[in-house]
Amino acid sequence: MSAPKNIRPYLLLCVVALAAQPLHLRAQQNPDATPTNVQQAAVARDGQHDFDFEIGTWKTHLRRRQHPLTGSTTWIEYDGKSYIRRIWDGRANLVELEVDGPTGHIEGLSLRLYNPESHQWSLNFASSAGGSMSVPTVGEFQSGRGEFYDQEPFKGRMILVRNVFSDITANSYRFEQAFSDDGGKNWEINWIAVDTRIPDQSGQQEQKDESGGADASAASIGGPQTLPPPSADRQQLGDAWWTGPMLANNASTLPRGHFLVEPYLYDEISPHTNGLGSLTYIEYGLENRFTIGLIPTFGYNKVSDGLSSSGVGLGDVTVLAQYRLTQFHEHHSLPTISFMVQETFPSGKYDQLGQRSSNGLGAGAYTTILGLNSQTYFWMPNGRILRMRLNGTQSLSTYANVAGASVYGTASGFQGHAKPGASTLVDAAWEYSLTRNWVLALDATYRHTANTRITGYDASQTPPNIQLNSGSSDAIGFAPALEYNWKPTIGVLVGTRIIALGHNTPTTITPAVAINYVH
Repeated sequence: MSAPKNIRPYLLLCVVALAAQPLHLRAQQNPDATPTNVQQAAVARDGQHDFDFEIGTWKTHLRRRQHPLTGSTTWIEYDGKSYIRRIWDGRANLVELEVDGPTGHIEGLSLRLYNPESHQWSLNFASSAGGSMSVPTVGEFQSGRGEFYDQEPFKGRMILVRNVFSDITANSYRFEQAFSDDGGKNWEINWIAVDTRIPDQSGQQEQKDESGGADASAASIGGPQTLPPPSADRQQLGDAWWTGPMLANNASTLPRGHFLVEPYLYDEISPHTNGLGSLTYIEYGLENRFTIGLIPTFGYNKVSDGLSSSGVGLGDVTVLAQYRLTQFHEHHSLPTISFMVQETFPSGKYDQLGQRSSNGLGAGAYTTILGLNSQTYFWMPNGRILRMRLNGTQSLSTYANVAGASVYGTASGFQGHAKPGASTLVDAAWEYSLTRNWVLALDATYRHTANTRITGYDASQTPPNIQLNSGSSDAIGFAPALEYNWKPTIGVLVGTRIIALGHNTPTTITPAVAINYVH
């Protein structure tokens, strides 16, 4: 399978994205076209039969994004029917929509009206829940594609709305609604309907009229006599559910008021030791762009040639904050990018271990982690989605006061301190959507850790002054994993991290299982 050509530019884009200027819309008007030419082109085409292709009864599969313009990636699916009737000999039509899904029943009505002076259509929508017409979107069809726009209030602010009809054939078409809160620079799709025609009992297509039927309708909307088939093989973002790879943090932030819980259970296997532990991400969306969280850890060390831990103990606890800088939108190359800061507190036992060095579960130092996380999506040649993350972090630690036997290898009579070395981590992760529920994942990591220096005094040793250096280390790791998602909001991950390459680094194999739940 060949990789998409735009993965390499994405890697470069992650570095320069903060300074990059927003991309212009592809639908930008040709600067060489004069207003007069555009007006003449519009007058030259009569679009009153643009919607003739749609007259009839359709099976509708609908996907609706929950909480638009909040960064939400949760989609709800509905199934039902649409009924479209011609009015005024095609210069108007009435759409009745009825669909059902896990959140209930939706009834919608749309009145489309053709303006013979402007040669444009206005689309007026109402739901049975609201009981009133929305602000109409206005536009037209060109080259087999209809685009309609309006400006309207949404949750206290003005946004742009875009409706698009595409992939039109005699028996199917696609409709999308998208919102933009930045003046049309970026669009977030929130409503996707794919309709398939239900033939009438006589076997004749209901859209046929005196002008010649389906082919004449296709020509009337400005497209070729034979329209291209729909892109049915291209997986939609809402049809891919993710748990996340084993190691790389998510660049997205939670919508305001939502929370995530993701507990990990793992066994870090190294020569003579099994480091059994748990790590749990508990995160909350404080604002749409700003997420805070807590990461408690617990552990138990099982030693084959010595004393194991006396019991399960608390490890170091981390608090986090993440601010989203950019948001990925389909058909745009800018990834989601966020800035992350974590602070780890020395809550785990690390010194005065006596004869049980296996009780050491912490570092004894405050550690600040600064990170830049990014995430984007690629469509493979077979239409399936490949999600990619590229993250980088830098860790800086304070001095740790050390007394007695410790995780730093000091003896029982030692008094002094340790200065953990700074650490740099780069993590690239890929997730391939096999189906809506099943995902293959892989992390590839590189970590460089500077020298850790231990200095102090031990009266029981000669000479009593102690100075130890761990030396710097490098580690290359891989973490293949398999994800299964029952719903868009809950999934499980099973994987193994393997560190077998590097310098001054022990070989470890760490199988793990995690459950991801978002509410």
